Amino acid sequence: MKEHKVSVIIFYDDKNRVLLQDRTGISKLGEEWGFFGGHIEKNESPEDAVIRETKEELDFELKNPKFLGFDKKQVNKEISIECHSFIVPLKHNLSKFNQLEGIGMKLFSLNQARKLKMVSGDELVLKRLEKIFKKKQ
Repeated sequence: MKEHKVSVIIFYDDKNRVLLQDRTGISKLGEEWGFFGGHIEKNESPEDAVIRETKEELDFELKNPKFLGFDKKQVNKEISIECHSFIVPLKHNLSKFNQLEGIGMKLFSLNQARKLKMVSGDELVLKRLEKIFKKKQ
């Protein structure tokens, strides 16, 4: 069995919408949308990985991401995903990002995101976000 260890960043706006990457053409597991982030390298912490991946994918210097949680999900008989999630509020417009991976990005409400074709396991991250957003209200 192959275990993928990843870190993802969730940018969210003042309307509790989350920024997702259009993964059409770069999908590894059939997903069409996903959070920005990626593989945790050997001897790299999940936080270091999400900072590196944000720089590689958005050309953006991520500072002080807040740890959201950790989930593990069996995708199929051969693959499991260990996902470390971090969260940061969007304090600027999307023009601060220079997207270097994927074909686009868009803000989605949690309800809209649940209807998208995302990686198995992302629904666990969306559930965590829902709890956090409800506490903020």
